[in-house]
Amino acid sequence: MMYSTNLSGTIFGLSCACLVVSTPMRHNKEQSWSTPHDSMANGKPRTRDLDHLMEQNSTELDFLSAYGGSSSDGDGSAIFAALRRFLKAGGVEFTLNKKETSLTFDYGKASIESNGCLLSFKGKNLPLVASDVQQVGFTQGSITKTRSSCSVTMVEWGIEQRRFVERLVEYFTHVE
Repeated sequence: MMYSTNLSGTIFGLSCACLVVSTPMRHNKEQSWSTPHDSMANGKPRTRDLDHLMEQNSTELDFLSAYGGSSSDGDGSAIFAALRRFLKAGGVEFTLNKKETSLTFDYGKASIESNGCLLSFKGKNLPLVASDVQQVGFTQGSITKTRSSCSVTMVEWGIEQRRFVERLVEYFTHVE
């Protein structure tokens, strides 16, 4: 079924144009959807499959990561390299070991692990709660009851991980 609504008139002295609203029409039982403008020359409607619709309507859906799972293994070297660049760009001074597999800074350390990048922070009253180290992209996250230290293995390097590190770096930069 197609629904159309035509509106015209004057509202508060302004002229209103015609508005046509159409919804997709279902043409067969196989759940194919088309609009009135999708017909081909022979009169048969074109159908759109899920891949076509997803491609046409591709959108950043990062917020959905909170609902999905994550792999418990990550590329530790790549995550570690991204963390190094991120810390350097943020002006954090750190010391890299000779093998370039771990680094230390005033309030924490990071190292390459087989399943990701282990990151730990130590300080007074860290601005964290348990859910901060248990979100998607993290594994083996823990925080002490006194919130004086935390440790987490990053298995992804995404927006959640960058925000986590950025928040702690900002905390130590302004508080300590």
